[in-house]
Amino acid sequence: MDSTAPLSLEPAPADLHGTEGAALRAAGPVATVALPGGVVAKAVTTREAGALVLGDPRFSKDIQHWGAHARGEIPADWPLLFIVEGKGLLTTDGETHRRLRLPIQRAISPRRVAALRPQIEAITDRLLAGLAAVPAGTETDLLAGFALPLPLDVICSLLGVPEDGILRKELHELSAAALNSEASAEEVQQTVSHRFPATLLALIEEKRARGDRDDLTMDLVAAMDEGELSEAEVIGNLVTTVIGGHETTASLICHAVKGLLTHPETLQAARARQEAGEDPWPGIVEEALRWESPTRHLMFRYALDDVDVEGDMIRKGEAVLVPLSAIQRCPHAFPDGDPEVFAPGRADASRHLAFGYGPHRCPGASLARLEAEIALQRLFAAFPGLALTGRPASRVPSLGINGYQELPVRLR
Repeated sequence: MDSTAPLSLEPAPADLHGTEGAALRAAGPVATVALPGGVVAKAVTTREAGALVLGDPRFSKDIQHWGAHARGEIPADWPLLFIVEGKGLLTTDGETHRRLRLPIQRAISPRRVAALRPQIEAITDRLLAGLAAVPAGTETDLLAGFALPLPLDVICSLLGVPEDGILRKELHELSAAALNSEASAEEVQQTVSHRFPATLLALIEEKRARGDRDDLTMDLVAAMDEGELSEAEVIGNLVTTVIGGHETTASLICHAVKGLLTHPETLQAARARQEAGEDPWPGIVEEALRWESPTRHLMFRYALDDVDVEGDMIRKGEAVLVPLSAIQRCPHAFPDGDPEVFAPGRADASRHLAFGYGPHRCPGASLARLEAEIALQRLFAAFPGLALTGRPASRVPSLGINGYQELPVRLR
């Protein structure tokens, strides 16, 4: 049963898995948690409960169903408010959600993603050539030099963002600022309500002036011009695509690299499989998604009624989050070996919830997988002696993203 004393969820916990994850699982299938700013919510801590909350129509994404918010109990300066108050892809249900999702789903369909392989390979090779110029054995940040610019360039290409790098860098900085759970509400509000929309509106006007047509941005603009989407919905979709299209994939690549380098026997086995003509990288990516989900917590769902969850009750109007860092190292959910160990090939790895579940499952899952597989295969081929420096990789201060601020490595 859940404890009466809420468990505090910090933006940058000292030990994400050993302390926070274990404490959440020990609290029972439904835990009461305190978020920054003193806001109380529920967290489900089993894989089955997570799938229930994410896929059951008794849980909504619409903030109007959050009782505490409707009663005026959520502080106006709460730094996470922007996540839940906007009207967009991540905060709607039913037909509205399907309408907003369709243009993105079309743009990154499996067929279109497969056609992107040569472009992703070219971007990867260009970045690796840049890393090759770093003197052997010198410490370098793999996140800044490789894992981040790769998916950022891919998603910006899909959006039709110019290749000069200035706007691409700005979009990443805006994404990081929006996801910083340690920032003040005023700083987040300034980013989300003003800077991000102004930057994207300027991009749209520039593309209209050039007569651009064949990219995701202009697909959304065309839907707006035809009355299918409002301007706010177009901007909301673009913000979601920019953030979701590169931050999580960069984290996925870094987690997979760290998993392989801290489990050398796994890397050796992958190389042996590759020499035998097999492809080990899809299994490595799938295990990285389970072992260190790029998303830390999936936020939020609101109960439309009282719902019994494995003997615990979530009450109507309560906000619920799904802590993937706790669920995906649960020995009951992933019994094939020690879930704390990075072990590609485990039979249950594909049961992870890293891309969500149900109607809101990430539409970019196939793109993220392809980018990570190409990145890892070519990185370890180019630098077979790649090694961590031993200096800790600090995590970003975010309740939503499970990523690093840097990944110090030596290239050999």
